[in-house]
Amino acid sequence: MKKLALLVPLVLALALSACNSGSESSGGSTGGGGASEGSVEGSPAGSRASDNQVSSSAVPQVGPQVVKTASLRLGLANGSFEDKVGEAHAVADSFGGFVVESFASQGSGKRIAEGSLVFRVPAESYDSALSRLRELGRVESLEESGQDVSKEFVDLNARIRQLRAVEAQLLELLQRADDVPAALAVQNQLSQVQLDLEQARGRLQYLDNRVAFATISMSMHELSVVAPQDGGFRIVDAWATAGSAFLTVVGWLFIGIAVAAPVLILLGLGILVGREVRRRLAHA
Repeated sequence: MKKLALLVPLVLALALSACNSGSESSGGSTGGGGASEGSVEGSPAGSRASDNQVSSSAVPQVGPQVVKTASLRLGLANGSFEDKVGEAHAVADSFGGFVVESFASQGSGKRIAEGSLVFRVPAESYDSALSRLRELGRVESLEESGQDVSKEFVDLNARIRQLRAVEAQLLELLQRADDVPAALAVQNQLSQVQLDLEQARGRLQYLDNRVAFATISMSMHELSVVAPQDGGFRIVDAWATAGSAFLTVVGWLFIGIAVAAPVLILLGLGILVGREVRRRLAHA
């Protein structure tokens, strides 16, 4: 009973440390395992052997873990959007992939002419699948990225091992508890440790899925077949507009001259009359 009373606060302190540690390095996790072994000196030989096995287990080797993503934009021939969408689905299926999101909208001709797809394909088939998808149309843009999550893999594995060790010790203390307060204290901490353990496992499973399947986002739209001719029509329209503007200016000039002509004639007559009057006065 005395030994159990000494063990309970030590293991609870270790459990609190494991719950609050977050993502730790594998070295820090090994240190946690050592503390666990020291805190159960009074436990049976079977428990010590189990803890020694946990603390002495080698950290698993984790190779490069990279999350691959790509964003592709294609221009398609006029009227080929729906066929190309079917071909894109066939490409994903041929590599064991699947579509997780799709979107399509109408073009100017009130028919489906543009849209987007999001594929998940096995990471080992990423390059081949992307190459096949690029062949469906004219590549307008392509962005690729890779996120290395190897460190997070190592941290999560170390945290899971530490939480498992603490969980085993708390379960043992729960079985040996001979009063309600001690049992409740251990049970509360055990629930928190198990919750943290499930969260770490879920995050590890999520990362493993992201690494195993690459994500390719592809948008497609039809190209207008009259697009190359637009430039010619715009030039002709520009010349027509310039000619129209020139005629408008000339027209306004004529209107201005027509309005100003009477005034100019009257001014001219006035000047002539004035000269004639001055000449006669000079001779008189």
